[in-house]
Amino acid sequence: MEVAVLLGSKDSQTALALLKNLGKAGISAYALKLGPSWEDESRKPLEFRIRKASHILLAVSGESVHSTWFAFTGGWCLGNDKRLAVYREDASLRIPGYLTGVTVLDSLDRAAAYYETERAEWLVREGRSRARASLLELGIPYRSESLAECCRQGDVKAVELFLRAGMIPDMRDRAGVTLLGLALRSKHQAVAELLVEHGAALDLQSEDRGYSALMDAAAAGSADAVDYLLKRGANPNLSSKDGQTALVIAVGRNDVPLCRKLLSYGADPDLKDKLGFSARKYAELFHNPEMVRLFAQ
Repeated sequence: MEVAVLLGSKDSQTALALLKNLGKAGISAYALKLGPSWEDESRKPLEFRIRKASHILLAVSGESVHSTWFAFTGGWCLGNDKRLAVYREDASLRIPGYLTGVTVLDSLDRAAAYYETERAEWLVREGRSRARASLLELGIPYRSESLAECCRQGDVKAVELFLRAGMIPDMRDRAGVTLLGLALRSKHQAVAELLVEHGAALDLQSEDRGYSALMDAAAAGSADAVDYLLKRGANPNLSSKDGQTALVIAVGRNDVPLCRKLLSYGADPDLKDKLGFSARKYAELFHNPEMVRLFAQ
């Protein structure tokens, strides 16, 4: 981030004070002094010198606020979507109406605080922009369906770039399946963990089957993923559209270790699905002695 401070030829002291204060705050800045004859020169050099800056600060006095360079620069910034602010030492100085909505700073301390906040926001924007550029270099378009496909494929690097670029981790694909669900159905635990680290909701249920991430992990037989989700607080007693819990799904897989893990985290063996059967009842029906003993404890 870099701030270009523009000022009239008689406002040198103001510029020096601004640069000194911004420098103390760690803000990179440079000043451009514009005299009455600036219009006699080509405007291209001025545009070139301010175009490289991420932010423009117009430091004005009663004289310079009516100058042509002030009007030109203000209009150019607005037309080019450049981050613009105005600094005035005299709080009673009226700013032209065409700059309505532009931030006006009335003190050196406020200017420094403003640009510290701007720097934090700028770093976020820059990070997102760079992440999007990296995706394009990989030949991956910045679209939600592209992110969903990367989750299905287990492309950790691309998924991380999407998240850094601003995609939210709780998005769904066109079928309504959560990104966590897509990753876990394909047994891509690294992607699932990345999504959780970026704030994906553990208990968000997909729209197709009503599965939560824990149910998807159980259905895939991914013991490590089930353990990871349970340790982070996933609810073991959510029900899918057909009323099945993660425990019922694990019993259906005849997976005793997975059932033991779910039970140890509070999974209810007596919750019934829409057929009226519970995990305990299914365990009895499947006649697996080890499973029956587990549910008899």
